[in-house]
Amino acid sequence: MVAFTEMISFIQSLGYMALFLIFSIGLFFFPVPNEILLMSGGLIATTAYVEPIPAMFVVYASILVHGTSLYIVGHFLGTKSIPIKEERSIWYRRALKGKELLDRYGLKAASFSYFFPFIRHAVPFSVGLSAISYQRFAAIGFSSAFVWMNLYYWIGFHYGRSIKDWSSFVQQLIYTLIGIAILFGIYTFIKYRRERHRKQQPNDQ
Repeated sequence: MVAFTEMISFIQSLGYMALFLIFSIGLFFFPVPNEILLMSGGLIATTAYVEPIPAMFVVYASILVHGTSLYIVGHFLGTKSIPIKEERSIWYRRALKGKELLDRYGLKAASFSYFFPFIRHAVPFSVGLSAISYQRFAAIGFSSAFVWMNLYYWIGFHYGRSIKDWSSFVQQLIYTLIGIAILFGIYTFIKYRRERHRKQQPNDQ
């Protein structure tokens, strides 16, 4: 509650610039899921300090900064041939996970990376390490990011207009995230069962 109040005070003072700074930093460092952060952006858009549509594009701009920064860091490390040897480092884990996804799915990985925690940080970084151009990455990755952002931003906006108590707002967001996770889990399970059944069919003949 205190952190949100301070956030609102910052935005009250500096407007959209404060919103941009909060989200640009928050996507990297805030100890909350990025989805909660985006929903909070929707809540902020219900206040008198910003307008919903301009605020949405400011939040999206912060996501562009996030993805571009990760790509640039990966590209710099790749062009300088700096080895990432420390297995405990976050950069090593991101490079390893992102490489696995790129090897398996190619640039398609950028089209779904923003919908998964950690992967949304790993893939842009690993794309930067690869020979894939920024233009190709941006066209696919940021289109996906726009859909991802709008989903949670407008959920937050909806709850922000109907729920005025902060604790109730957070509770509703948690329930929403759980519901989305359950639906996605069911979809993944059904898809896995179908693929497994399809692979087993030639062996049964």
